Amino acid sequence: MKPLKTLTRIGFVLLIAVAAALIARAVFNVTEGRALARTLAGLKAEGIPLNAKDLAPPCPDADNAARLWRAAENLLTVMDPQDRPLLIRVWADFSAGKPMAPADKTAMKDLVLRNQKAFDLMTAMSDKPCFLYRDPSLPLMEAQIPNALKMIQATHALVLAAYLSADEGDVTTASDRVVSGLKFAPMVSDEGTLISFLIAVADMRTLAYFLGDIFQDKALDEAALLELIDELDPSPWLGRLAGAIRGERTGFIEAGEYARWGSLKDIESLFGERSFLKNIGVWLIRPFLKRDIRKALPIYRDLEAQTQLPYYESRSFLRSRGQQLMKRPWYAFLSKAMIANFEYAFMKEAALEAVLLVSRTGLACRLHKSRSGQYPDTLEALVPGILKEVPIDPFTGKPLVYRHEGEGFIVYSLGSNEKDDSGLSTFNFSRLVMGKDDDWAWRDDK
Repeated sequence: MKPLKTLTRIGFVLLIAVAAALIARAVFNVTEGRALARTLAGLKAEGIPLNAKDLAPPCPDADNAARLWRAAENLLTVMDPQDRPLLIRVWADFSAGKPMAPADKTAMKDLVLRNQKAFDLMTAMSDKPCFLYRDPSLPLMEAQIPNALKMIQATHALVLAAYLSADEGDVTTASDRVVSGLKFAPMVSDEGTLISFLIAVADMRTLAYFLGDIFQDKALDEAALLELIDELDPSPWLGRLAGAIRGERTGFIEAGEYARWGSLKDIESLFGERSFLKNIGVWLIRPFLKRDIRKALPIYRDLEAQTQLPYYESRSFLRSRGQQLMKRPWYAFLSKAMIANFEYAFMKEAALEAVLLVSRTGLACRLHKSRSGQYPDTLEALVPGILKEVPIDPFTGKPLVYRHEGEGFIVYSLGSNEKDDSGLSTFNFSRLVMGKDDDWAWRDDK
């Protein structure tokens, strides 16, 4: 009988332990649920969007440039077997600074003609006040986004089309093509998601970087110069990054709601193929999910606050925050899965800002020469007649480097390595995130 009594006592103790654990879990769940509810209510009271519908800007169909982009997507041939290999090869040579061979020029002109209707739609998009590709009634996890690769390839084709027009002496058409791209590219960030912001950044950087190649030794009249200078204004981009951070917070909240209250199908979409044990595990850790969501939400507020600062001031915070994110507690698997290290997004924005400032300043120097007969001695000479202020390198906090070279000039940002590479500038990244660490430069030979 003694073994039976012992087993009974052990069973009774285990039952008490399980009951105590379940009670503790229930209390923890209620406590964390209430705390999270208060946190979300506070965000809502501040006007912070908590779902994809609230995140979407008012964008009626008549004003929505995304409707035209959907049509352009169907017309573009840049991903077709006939055109894609040509575009990739020619773009690789062009972005590396190699002269375009006569045969490639002929083939590219044919490609441009095949895509002219799509380019016309892209021009028409720039007159629309908003861009919303996704269905705002769907959660961000289920939302359809623009075809990123096709959009980037279309921008490459547009740059090459502008280059070919300028090469034939049609500077007006070249300028019009570039301006239409510079107006369209930022609109994509209206989607309010990080991926759309990064697409917009990539396209805008491409357009701005190759302006010097497109218009090298080509005369631009004052009206064209002023229009390009205006479109290259970098000041809105940190605000667009703030919008992308708000979108990421919205997606995180929606994913948290799925995990907290979702059906088994929702759980499967987050944690892989469902099983009985996995469902029990998800039920047990739901209080920790709530805690993870509540503790992680201030990260977005801190990141958004950093968009009020230039990159050279926010960089140390971003790096330390990235290290902190790697030390999150064991139960923070939702935030670990969904909250990336945003330093790379800030750095890409800074790289774009550098390219915009450098190209803008290069064009401003041209405008100064057209008015005075010579390039400025210093960048201060551009203020206030052409620029509002001396352009500051986002990586160093100091003015862009500017000097005369022969009959021309060079102006450049030191780039992410903060090292003066004498204006050596390459376009292509060599590492996954930000491998390009030489200078961002504009050079006019005469």
